Amino acid sequence: MSSERRFRIQAVARATGLNSATLRAWERRYGVPAPERGENGYRMYSQQDIDLLQRMGGLIEAGHAPSDAARIAQASPPVEALPPLQAPEVPTPGPADAVREALLAATHALDGDALRAAVHRALTLGPAWRIHEEIFVPVLAEIGERWARGELTVSHEHFATEAISAALRDLLRLMEPPAGARRVLLACVDEELHSLPLLGVALLAAHAGWQPVTLGARTPPLALASAVQQLRPSAIALSATMARPNPEWHDYATAVGDVPWIIGGQAAMAAQGALETLGATVGASARDLVDFLAHVGPGRSP
Repeated sequence: MSSERRFRIQAVARATGLNSATLRAWERRYGVPAPERGENGYRMYSQQDIDLLQRMGGLIEAGHAPSDAARIAQASPPVEALPPLQAPEVPTPGPADAVREALLAATHALDGDALRAAVHRALTLGPAWRIHEEIFVPVLAEIGERWARGELTVSHEHFATEAISAALRDLLRLMEPPAGARRVLLACVDEELHSLPLLGVALLAAHAGWQPVTLGARTPPLALASAVQQLRPSAIALSATMARPNPEWHDYATAVGDVPWIIGGQAAMAAQGALETLGATVGASARDLVDFLAHVGPGRSP
């Protein structure tokens, strides 16, 4: 590693306004940026990495799709006017940092009482969507990384996921949609077992004034088509993190019919061209979902 000053992901998140889950997703999906790794395996960002993230974020704010913003940012010359990162090497932890650490410690110890206590503390720290984005998503991403490094096992991941899923469902039940709210139908594609991201999407949709209806994991095209016919949603959001063959995308396009639909996840990003040809909006972030819902027309009545 060079002698240039390096920054941990938490400091970069504060400086750029991007949460750590988004930073990891941009690196994985677009190669923006490609930080070095320290001896302990943690990402270490340079000032050039931070400048690149700021350029990409600015392009998205200006209306570019994330994939286009990544390509343009990487092709652009350095922007000298961007302010350097002024975060301290060891930032002072706040309440959210303390809760994240408590969740991770309880997961390591497989301590159910400690995990429930940490989850309950998390629920006091702000609106539901912020809790999901700033606490639960980064914790689950860190658990995934520690699993990949052999520090945790699948039992630890399941232990944390169950507790966090239950908390998200409780939050969702407490969010009453406004009168006359339009429905957005949420589902995972067939053989997709990871339904937790769908709960985050439901929270965001509810926060935006929609009435989310969640079908959950492993929803085949025929089941989706039946739900569309019965519920008459104004929009549909699908989650696909596992690889899917292109012919099945056509089946989902048939199932949604004329209802506007958005699909996210690694598999969706890999098939972005095919999906957009079929009329889907492919989303890579919460911002994409908010923009999609904001541009859905009056549509059908609940």
